Amino acid sequence: MSKGYLGFVLHAHLPFVRHPEYESFLEEDWLYEAISETYLPMLRMFNRLITDEIKFKLTFSISPTLSAMLSDKLLMERYISYVNNRIELGVKELERNRDNPELKKVVEMYLSIFRENLEDFTTLYRKNILWGFRNLEKEGILEIITTASTHAFPPCF
Repeated sequence: MSKGYLGFVLHAHLPFVRHPEYESFLEEDWLYEAISETYLPMLRMFNRLITDEIKFKLTFSISPTLSAMLSDKLLMERYISYVNNRIELGVKELERNRDNPELKKVVEMYLSIFRENLEDFTTLYRKNILWGFRNLEKEGILEIITTASTHAFPPCF
């Protein structure tokens, strides 16, 4: 029996949700949630593995729509507003739950995550998290590939 190989490819895609004609557009939150809950934590994890000298290699596909949005100045400025809004809400929730230790602990956790996201996004990645993935590619840790801009249906034969 011959040996085979197994490869895992992480796939990152979102539909295009940029709407400059509105001050705030609900679907843009999909992008901001993905940045906060997936891409920034993923970059932190990759960098911790490097710091801990744990060798790894991954293939990571980034769709053209996602790449365009992650490099869009308007959307990235709106992301900062999104995170600042969550931090402001978190501070209010801390006060509201000051007598509820269980809820206060949860609020503190989320507040810490949003503050860390804001710091990483603005300072470490200078409002461009694609830069973080690109640096990992330059170090030979990530292989970044592209994909179709939409999920296509191949022809049936």
